[in-house]
Amino acid sequence: MPKHAVLAVATLAVCLMGAGKTLTAQKAPPPAPSPFASIQTLKCSFSSYAVNNWQELKPNTVTASEDFSFQISVVNVKKGRARIIGSTGAIDVALVISGTGLNVIEQTPAGNFTLTTVFAAGGQDGKFLAAHARHVDLAAAPSPSQHYGSCEAVKAQ
Repeated sequence: MPKHAVLAVATLAVCLMGAGKTLTAQKAPPPAPSPFASIQTLKCSFSSYAVNNWQELKPNTVTASEDFSFQISVVNVKKGRARIIGSTGAIDVALVISGTGLNVIEQTPAGNFTLTTVFAAGGQDGKFLAAHARHVDLAAAPSPSQHYGSCEAVKAQ
């Protein structure tokens, strides 16, 4: 290989190594602190819902008002554990806190799932918007529903 070609390849290699270091040095900014970082308990209330019942394989969605509430108690963020406490008792659930919200996932004794998301954005006056989805499969047909409301932090006593 001629000397000028070796120099060109060596120069290119040095430039690429420098560019690689520059690219790796440019890290994404750290994420904003979660508004849920210091919250131990959330009181959630849902005022409306939509439920779907299939008729001849076609979705039939019905909406209505409701008065439904429960609390979410954070047990261990690192292990992803929480409890949902309702009027009929309490159940252990999985907890996932992300940049978009706090999520709790429950598997019922029958094997159905519920997902509650308390959104980090969109709330006001100390209340966070929330959705509670139930994926229920009854003997006759699935009956999924979505409940809409808000959650607010319960102040420690």
